[in-house]
Amino acid sequence: MSSPYGHGGRPQDRPVGPPPGVLPPPQAAPYGGPPPGQYAPPPGQYAPPPGQFQGGPYQPGPGQFPQQGPGQFQPGATYQGQWAQPYYGGQGQFNGFQPPRRRGGPARLILLGFVLLIFLGASLTVIGAILTGGDADDTTAEPRVTGPSIVPTASTNPQKGSAEDYLLNAEIYRSGALPEQNCKAANLGTGSLAAQKVYYQKLFTCLNDAWRPIFKDLDQDKPDPGLVVFDKPVVTPCGNFAPLSGRVLAFYCYGNQVMYTDVQQMNKAFGPEQDLAYLMTIAHEYGHHVQGVTGLFYARAAYLQDHPDKKLESSRRNELQASCFAGVFSKAVAKTYPLTDRMNEFKEQSSNSFGESANTPPDERTHGLATSQGFWIQNGFNISENKACNTYAAPADLVK
Repeated sequence: MSSPYGHGGRPQDRPVGPPPGVLPPPQAAPYGGPPPGQYAPPPGQYAPPPGQFQGGPYQPGPGQFPQQGPGQFQPGATYQGQWAQPYYGGQGQFNGFQPPRRRGGPARLILLGFVLLIFLGASLTVIGAILTGGDADDTTAEPRVTGPSIVPTASTNPQKGSAEDYLLNAEIYRSGALPEQNCKAANLGTGSLAAQKVYYQKLFTCLNDAWRPIFKDLDQDKPDPGLVVFDKPVVTPCGNFAPLSGRVLAFYCYGNQVMYTDVQQMNKAFGPEQDLAYLMTIAHEYGHHVQGVTGLFYARAAYLQDHPDKKLESSRRNELQASCFAGVFSKAVAKTYPLTDRMNEFKEQSSNSFGESANTPPDERTHGLATSQGFWIQNGFNISENKACNTYAAPADLVK
């Protein structure tokens, strides 16, 4: 059982000694977007405007997300600023979230905000911090966590072919369960760069093997995404990032379909004894890749053009959906990882590691409360099929 502060005591007391080396970016083929008829960016939209990403993340300028007239979304149409997602946070920050102040006594959680879309869809996982260990583990033949088990059903009938219709009725929700994977977890050891590489690369192979058949069934034959494990500054199409930047644990860049994980930040936030946090983090980021491959990312961008007032709620639904996909994957590896005797720990980790706190102002809640994050990770795990993850059909009280 892990300690309340993870490996090495309190994060602020741990020495930081980054090992040398960075896993080089993979030579992956550029992602071409969804096929004709789905939500795809217009040609050339992946190229950022000159001068962007200099000294900080992209911030949309005036006129972004212009209102479009009613009717169907036109996949080939050009909309000004179409792929520039709303940015929440101050200048020089990758996100706008700060840990709540301690009021004295032991704190159970500081916040973690999962994934902020910036230009080209950079998705950031932001950290949360002081964790408590789970209760005594239980063992079951079929791994299951005590918690939610719902299949959201759309209660509205949007115009056929609209972005909202796509978000509510995408084929991914009918794609079933992921095939079980033989995916015994690698030992994170001391959390060194080398150890984290081994852990992530093994898990990444399982993620690809699990999701590839789903993509094939959906006629989405795309290259596997890339993975970069870094402890030195990295340059990406979605901006430049340094270790220990704000609260960024990991992020997915839609611009090159690569996931990036920060070695030092993961050690600071969790430590290698909190391995389930590493599992959920990378599986969540892969969930954003799923959204890109299946067209959900593009449909959301189109939806926000017609409904800019929904940007906060839509952001939460997007992030919680990625977490739900992480829960579905966790079930696919539960028997071999293994998770069978760690269900209470899984529940504790998923409910207390990620998301915003009750003290976060309502107008800054882009990722969902920690309890909401836990709900959707657990729901994906328990239902164990992608139909569990239609967060766009869920009632508002489940995406707070």
